[in-house]
Amino acid sequence: MTRVINRRRIRRVGALAFAVLLFAGCATSMAAIRTPTPSRQLGTVLRSYTAHSMRVMAIAWSPDGKLVASGSEDRTVQVWDAATGAHVVTYTGHHDGVSAVAWSPNGKYIASGALDATTQVWEAQTGHAALTYQGQHATVNSISWSPDSSQIVTGADDGTAQVWKALSGELVTTFKGHNSPVTAVAWAPDGKRIVSGGKDGTIQVWDAVSGRTLVTYREHTAKVTSLSWSPDSAAIVSGSLDRTARVWNPATGATRYVYHGYRTDIATVQPDKGIPANQIYVVAWSHDGKRIAAVTDVYCGDECGVVVVWDAATGANVRWFVDQPVFTLAWSPDDTRFAEGAGVTLAKVSWAG
Repeated sequence: MTRVINRRRIRRVGALAFAVLLFAGCATSMAAIRTPTPSRQLGTVLRSYTAHSMRVMAIAWSPDGKLVASGSEDRTVQVWDAATGAHVVTYTGHHDGVSAVAWSPNGKYIASGALDATTQVWEAQTGHAALTYQGQHATVNSISWSPDSSQIVTGADDGTAQVWKALSGELVTTFKGHNSPVTAVAWAPDGKRIVSGGKDGTIQVWDAVSGRTLVTYREHTAKVTSLSWSPDSAAIVSGSLDRTARVWNPATGATRYVYHGYRTDIATVQPDKGIPANQIYVVAWSHDGKRIAAVTDVYCGDECGVVVVWDAATGANVRWFVDQPVFTLAWSPDDTRFAEGAGVTLAKVSWAG
C-alpha cells in the first residue's frame, strides 16, 4: 500500500513543479553498503513529468508499478506512465490544491484529498468520479486504503480521522483522539489497526473496527509529518519536525531506535553554507521491509531536498541523494525506484548520476 504524506512548506519555488521517477538503487548494492558514511550518488533519472503547473504535493504508484498518480497545488491529479512519462488521465474534481493521493490496493480506484475539505474517489483508468466524501470540515492531509480496498481512512485539519466505505461514503467510525489537526494516517497491512499522527506530536494506534485506542506514542516533540508501517505490521516508522524518525513497536509503544539523519555530512555539498535542517517530512518503508526512506531538507546555498535511505533493522545509513526541494516520495512496488514530487527552480544542486 502506497503511503502518501503531505505538507505545505513555504518555499521559494516558481510556478512549475514536476514529478520525478528515479532509481533507488538495486538491492544488492544497497545490502553491500552497510557503513553510516553517506553517498552523494543520485539515482538515474528515468522520467520527468512536467504537466503540472504548481508544486506536486502527493504521489502514489499503481499496485502493478506501471503508473504514477501525482497530486498538485494546481488542483489536479494526473496519472502518467512510469516508463514513458506519457499522460494517461487528469482528474479535475477538486476546487483547491490536492494534498493527498492514494491508490487502492486492487488498482481500480484513486482517492484524493484536498484543501477544499473533500476526499474524492475516482476510476484510475478513466478519471470518472465515483464518490465525493464531505464528512470532514477542513483540509484533508492524509489518506490510506484498507488492504481489501473496501474502506478508506482520512486525516484532516478538523482533528478527526474518519473511516468510511470507499464506494458508498458511509461513515464507519470517527476517531477523535487528537487535540490538533491529524497530519498523517496509515492502515496496517494486516488490516486490523490504523495509526494516526497529529500536529501536537502525538501518535495513536487504534482498532480499525471499533476506533478504540490501543497505544498512544508521545516520544516526538513536534508535529508528526508522516507514518509508515513495516510490511509485517510489527513496527511503525514516524517522521517529525523534531528532526527525528522513530521506529517503534505498535503493540507496546516501545521505541526500537531513533534515526537522526545525515547530521553535518551534508555540509560537503557546499561547506561555506551547508547548514543541516534535518526536519523529517516523509518516511516510507520499502515493501520488502529491508529499508526506510525519508525526505528531509537542508540549506546548501539555496534550499535543497535530501532523500535518505537507511537499513530498517539497524538504522545505519545506506545512502543519501541531494535534490531540489522534495515534497513527497513513494517506493515503487518492486522497491527499485522512487516517485517523488519536487520544485524545479533550485538549479544549484545537480544530478550526480
